Amino acid sequence: MIPNPSSFFKKSFLKSHAIFAVGVLLAQLAGAADTSWPDIQVDVKASQPVATTQSLKEEANGFQRLAITLSNKGKEPLTIEKITVRIPLAEKLTKDQELIYGGSCMGRTPMLRENVGSQTKKSSSHMYEMLRIGDGKYLFAGSLSWRIFLPNFTLNDGAIEIWSHGEGKQLKPGQSIQYEQIVLKRSDDWLALLDQFGAAIAVENGISKLKPADYKGWATWDYYGRVFTDKDVYKNMDALNKLAPEANMVQIDGGWWIERGDYQTVRPNLPGGIKAIVSRIKSEGKTPGLHFDGFRGDAASEVCKAHPEYFLHDQDGKMIVEIKKMPDRVMTYTYFDYSHPGARAHIADCIRNMKENWGVTYFKVDFMRYGLENDIKLKKKHVKSIKAHDPTITGVERFRLGMQAMREAMGPDSYFLGCSAVFGPCIGFVDGMRTGGDIHPRYEAFPERSLANLGNFYLSGKVFNGDADYVVFREAIDEDESVSKEDVKHGGSMTLNEAQMWADFNKVYGVTRLSSDNLMTLRPERQALVKEVFQYPAMDETVPLDLWKHGKNKGDGFELVLARKGKEVYLGVFNWGDTPKEYDVAAFGKAKPVKLDGRHSVILKYDGKVSFAELCEKLKSK
Repeated sequence: MIPNPSSFFKKSFLKSHAIFAVGVLLAQLAGAADTSWPDIQVDVKASQPVATTQSLKEEANGFQRLAITLSNKGKEPLTIEKITVRIPLAEKLTKDQELIYGGSCMGRTPMLRENVGSQTKKSSSHMYEMLRIGDGKYLFAGSLSWRIFLPNFTLNDGAIEIWSHGEGKQLKPGQSIQYEQIVLKRSDDWLALLDQFGAAIAVENGISKLKPADYKGWATWDYYGRVFTDKDVYKNMDALNKLAPEANMVQIDGGWWIERGDYQTVRPNLPGGIKAIVSRIKSEGKTPGLHFDGFRGDAASEVCKAHPEYFLHDQDGKMIVEIKKMPDRVMTYTYFDYSHPGARAHIADCIRNMKENWGVTYFKVDFMRYGLENDIKLKKKHVKSIKAHDPTITGVERFRLGMQAMREAMGPDSYFLGCSAVFGPCIGFVDGMRTGGDIHPRYEAFPERSLANLGNFYLSGKVFNGDADYVVFREAIDEDESVSKEDVKHGGSMTLNEAQMWADFNKVYGVTRLSSDNLMTLRPERQALVKEVFQYPAMDETVPLDLWKHGKNKGDGFELVLARKGKEVYLGVFNWGDTPKEYDVAAFGKAKPVKLDGRHSVILKYDGKVSFAELCEKLKSK
C-alpha cells in the first residue's frame, strides 16, 4: 500500500471525512498506465477520523486494481457511516453517450442500458458500470468482492462514483480493514472485457471449478404455489416419466412447512412428510430438490416465539415484522439475525436434517435479498436502523455468516442454488444462481426474463451456474381448479408460438430446466415443448451478441444469442416485437436472412469450422 501524503480530516460535530487524492506521485509509483486514472478521492464519513491508504496496481489481465485500506489510528472505537470513492474521468462526456449498469440481483435490478443524459436515482449497480465513449472504446469499473460493504457504482458529474453505506461498521483502535476490491479498465472489446471480469471475480473468490449440472424435470411452484399435495407430486412424476424418461430431477418448492422458519416440521396433509416424497424421487433415480426461505421466519413460528433473539430488531428494540396478505394466508415475516450463533446453529440443524434424515441433496434457498439491510428496510419505512446481536458488523457480514453456516451444513457434495439474491455476497458459497426474476405463463414475462438472465452471461459458467427459472407453457385451457390463484399464474392466453419462444430460450441458457405446469392437463403440443427443451444439453457458455442494442427498458430483450456446448454451437434468434423482422446471419454461415414474424423464434445449429470466439467477434454488436 502507498500511504497518501496529502490526507487530511475535516470534523463536523461527531462526523468526519477522511479524504485523500492520488495524483502524479501515485502514477509514478504504480506505473505509467495509472496516469489514466488521476486524482482518485476517498471520502469516509465516520464518528471520528479514519485514516486511508490506497494503491492502484496493474493486474496480469489488464485491469487496474484499486485497493483501499481504512484504519482507526485513534484510541477509541469508531463507527463508519458512508464511504465514497470518486474517480474523475479524463474524457469529456456528452449526454448522448451510452452506458450499461450490470444486473445486481435476480429480479429487481436487471442490466440497464441508458444514456449519460437520462440517468435517474436508479442508475446504479452493485456489480459494474461500463461506458461507451465511442465505437469500439469502452471504460469500465467493477467490484471483485462483497465481503463487508455493498458497493454502488454510478456516474456523477463526469466521474465514476462508488459508494457504500457503512451500516454501523465499527473499527477498534488500531484495526484496519479493506474496502471492496475495485477494478478499472479501458478496452476496445466489451465482450472480452466482461469475460475477463467474470474470470477475475472467480479467482478473487476462490472459485476454480463449478459443479457440473444438467438438471431436467418437474417442480411444484408455478402451477400449485404453496398449495400442493403429495398426490399432485406423484401424479406429475408419473406423467413426467411417460413424457421424458430422461428427466433426472423433481423439486419441492415453498409451502411444505407449517410456519416459515420451522424447517424440521412438515404440514400434516403431506403424509410421510418430505422424507416420503424424497424417497419416491430417489427410488426413480432422480435428484430431490427442496426449497426453503433461508433468511426469514414468521412471527407465528415456534423458533420465533422461543428465540426472538435470533431475529433482527429495529432502532426501538422491537422485532421487525412485515405483514403481507397472500391469496392463501396472511404472512408475518421476521428476519433471521445470523450474527447470533444460535440463529446460525438453528438453520444448520434444519439443513442437516433435510440432508441426513430426509435425503435432500439439492437445496434452493430463496428470498436471500432479505438477508441484507436495503431490502429489509425497503417497505418498512419505520425501520430507521437495525439492531443485531453483533452491532459491530455490517449486514453484508451478517449475510455471509449465514451463508457460511448453510454451505457447511449442506456439505461439499450437495448443490446450493441461490434465489432472489443480490449476487455479490453470495459468490463463493453457491453452486447455481437464479439470474432472472420469477417466470409466469404470460408472454410479457419472456423478453423481460431474457434480458435479466442474459445480462448476467459473464457470470454464468465462471462464477456460478445460471438458472433461468421454470419452463411454463400453459394457458387457461390447460388448467384445472388446483392452479395457483395468484394473479399472473392462471387464466392466461399464451399462444403456441409465444410458448415456443420461452422453450427456445431455455435451450440456450441455464443448467436447470424444470417444467412447472400440470403435466396431466397440459395439452400434447405443449407437452412436446417440454420434451424438446430436455433434448438440448445445458450450454457451457451463452453470449447476447446484441448487448449494446437492447436493454433500454426491462422488456427490451436480446434478439441474437450465441451458445456453445463443447464444440457444438447454436444461434438463437428471437423477435420479441409484434412486427416481422429480418436478421442478417451471413457470419453464421447462413446465406439468406432469417425472417421471423412477431413473437417468433428459431434455433440454428452451426455447421461450419469457425470457432465460437471467432463467431462471437463476427456477430456481436460493436
